[in-house]
Amino acid sequence: MNNIEKANAALRLKENEDFRDLMKCIEAEIFEAFMNTKLGQAEELDGVHQLSHGFKLINQRLDKYVEVAKFEAQSQKDEEY
Repeated sequence: MNNIEKANAALRLKENEDFRDLMKCIEAEIFEAFMNTKLGQAEELDGVHQLSHGFKLINQRLDKYVEVAKFEAQSQKDEEY
């Protein structure tokens, strides 16, 4: 899969209503787990932090695929001139 294909897939995914709904549910579950973690539960808090970080990385990676494709497309336009 090339960069343009990744970007198109990422955009389709981010625009998909089911995906957005599921991401909201996952985010809410992570936040609920954080709120239910008591002070002093370092291992549990670390686990919730890892989940939160992973969630954030998925969104960042999708955005990066789109940005790389935009940069690549702009570079190709610049080369044509």
